[in-house]
Amino acid sequence: MAITLHESQSEVFSDLFVERTVRNAVVVASRGWGKSWFAGTCAVAAIFELLALHKNVPNKNVYIIAPTYDQVTDIYYPMLAYQMGLEDYAVKSSRDTGIFWFQNDVVLRLVSYEAVERLRGKGAYFVVNDEVSSWKKGIGLKEAWESIIEPCISTRWSPRRARAYLAKSPGRSLTISTPMGYNYLYDMSNMHEIDKIWRSYHFDYHSSPFLDPDEIERIRHTVDPLKFSREYLARFEDSGNAVFYCFDRKTHVTKDIEGFREATTYTAMDGEDVHCAIDFNVGIQATSVWAIRGNQAFCIDEFKGHPDTETLAQVIKAKYKDKGHKVYCYPDPSGKSRKTSAAVGTTDFSILQSAGLNVLAKNKAPPIVDSVACVNRKLKTAAGDVDVYIRPECTGVITSLERTAWVDKNPDLAVIDKSEGVEHFSDGIRYLFDHRFPIKSGYKTTVRGFGF
Repeated sequence: MAITLHESQSEVFSDLFVERTVRNAVVVASRGWGKSWFAGTCAVAAIFELLALHKNVPNKNVYIIAPTYDQVTDIYYPMLAYQMGLEDYAVKSSRDTGIFWFQNDVVLRLVSYEAVERLRGKGAYFVVNDEVSSWKKGIGLKEAWESIIEPCISTRWSPRRARAYLAKSPGRSLTISTPMGYNYLYDMSNMHEIDKIWRSYHFDYHSSPFLDPDEIERIRHTVDPLKFSREYLARFEDSGNAVFYCFDRKTHVTKDIEGFREATTYTAMDGEDVHCAIDFNVGIQATSVWAIRGNQAFCIDEFKGHPDTETLAQVIKAKYKDKGHKVYCYPDPSGKSRKTSAAVGTTDFSILQSAGLNVLAKNKAPPIVDSVACVNRKLKTAAGDVDVYIRPECTGVITSLERTAWVDKNPDLAVIDKSEGVEHFSDGIRYLFDHRFPIKSGYKTTVRGFGF
C-alpha cells in the first residue's frame, strides 16, 4: 500500500530518509498536523532499511514510544498493521505485546513511556518519541532521553558501526509533539544550535491540509489564548506562575455592572437569578455572587469571614432569597459529606438547602486543570472574546484571580499553592464555571433543595 505525506511531512521525511542530513529530528507541530501518521511512516521506512541488512547484524530494532500503553497500542497498532500494511510483511505480530517480528531478526516494538525503563541496555536503529509533552510521570523526558533512549541509539548504531554493517544511516530519532510550555522539548528543539546532527521543525495549523479553517475560527472563540497558542500555533508559551493567566484588571474590572433585577413583589420569585460560588472553610466561607446574563458572567457581590455555613446561608437568604430571587449555590462537591461545626448528620449542603437555597454540585470535584480552563476561556478566548466582568468592590475576588498561583511555579503539577490563602474565592469560582460553562462532560449533576 502506498503511503502519502503532505508537503511539510515530506520535508522532514526527506531530511531523515532521503537526503539523510539529520539524525535527530524534533518536530513541534499543531493538533491535526498528522503527527501519528508521520511517525508511523518513519518507523516503516526504518524497518525496510533494516530488512535489507544481513541477518547477523545485531540490534535491528525500531521503537515507537508514546505516553501510555493504551495510546501506543490503540493508535499505532491498527494504523501500522492495517492502514500501512505491516501485517503483510511481518512474520508475526501481537497487539497485546505491541510487537511486529520480521525476517532477518528485524523487530518493531510499541512502547509505553510508562515502561521506558525496560529499554535500558538495548539497541535501537530508529526511535520515535511521540507526544513527549505528556511524558510527565516517572523519570521525565530529559532523563528518559539522556539516560535510556539516546544511549540505545548511539552505543549500538554509531556512524562507525553503521558503516561496518553496510547500513544506509547511523541510528536516528524523531521526537514529535505539540508543545506545553518551556519544558525539555523546548531544549531539544534548540539542540541544533550546538550539534549539527539535530534539526528542529515548527509547523502550526496552517501547515496541515486536514484542518478546516472555519473549524479553527470556531475554536478560537471557545478556548483561551494560551491553549490556542500551544495547540494550534505550536508555540512554546507558558502561563508562568499565574493560575488565571487570562485575568486583567483593566479588562475585567468595571463599575458599569447593573445590580440584580429585583422582583416586582417580595412574594413573587421573578427577580433575577442569583448564583453563589462557595468555598467552604470555617471562619472564611469565601462566596462570590454572580449574575449570568446570556453567555456572560458578572460578579456583583462577595461575602467572606462568616464563622460557619449556617450564618452564611442566612445572610444569602436574607439578602437575596427573601427579596424574591432564586438562589443557586455552587459549592465544593465535598460539602455533601463535610460538616462545619454542625450537628451530627448535618452537612454543608443540607444547611444551604434548609435555608431554601438550591445546591448544584457534580458528584465529585472537577479536575483542577479542567476547571481552571473553564475560567480562563471565559475570561478571554483566543479570538479576544471577554465574558467575565467584576465590580471593583469585589476586592477579594479580584485579588484571588490575580494572585492564585501554582505550587513550585509549575503548572504541570496542577496543584494550587495555598500558602498565601488567596485561593478561596477562585476555588469557588472554579466550581461555578465548571458547572455552568463546562469544557468536559461526563460528570453526573446532583441537584438538591429547590426551595421556592
